Amino acid sequence: MDQIVPLPTRWEQRWEQTRTWLSLGPIFIPAGDRLFEKYSEPGRYYHDARHILSCLEALDAYPGRIENHTALELALWYHDAVYDPKASDNEARSASFFRSEFAAFASGIEKVEGLILATRHEQCEPTAPDAALMTDIDLGILGAAPPRYHLYAGDIRREYSHVDDQAYRDGRSAVLKSFLGREQIYHTRHFRKLLEDQARSNLLAELEDLLGRSD
Repeated sequence: MDQIVPLPTRWEQRWEQTRTWLSLGPIFIPAGDRLFEKYSEPGRYYHDARHILSCLEALDAYPGRIENHTALELALWYHDAVYDPKASDNEARSASFFRSEFAAFASGIEKVEGLILATRHEQCEPTAPDAALMTDIDLGILGAAPPRYHLYAGDIRREYSHVDDQAYRDGRSAVLKSFLGREQIYHTRHFRKLLEDQARSNLLAELEDLLGRSD
């Protein structure tokens, strides 16, 4: 039986892989530790280190063209660095945190910040290919197998435990309807083919469950 690698070890190994690949000096070793602390904050049930590692694995497996792999990888590491369910500016604050950590990284900061901000998942379709890929990777969970999606939906509810049931049903239903109302959830051909149908099925099932429980 394969030995299960603890999450902190997996994180450290993956950060070292990124740091080495980008030729970041030893000064950036503690940056990975600080980032792990961010994703280990109390109250994070989905937006945690596991989510980030899953996103990076999806990036590694992506078969298409990537315009700026460096920026995209760093953006995935940092896109949920700040996560407060009571706030509406988490993406902007995450981008600011990235800038504070990489102030000495002379070029490319604005590109990374732009990719982080793309995870606000606004109605308009991303115009840049890397931004489209960034959003697709972040939303990969929507197209997971139903048992995994069910766990995800439960984790999101736990992150919003401060919200009463009716308010949560109303808010969450609005989010689900917003995605279902789009011509397409995923913007890249790869993710549309791989996940679009399952994502719509998952969202519909959760929406029906929420509406059923409000009757």
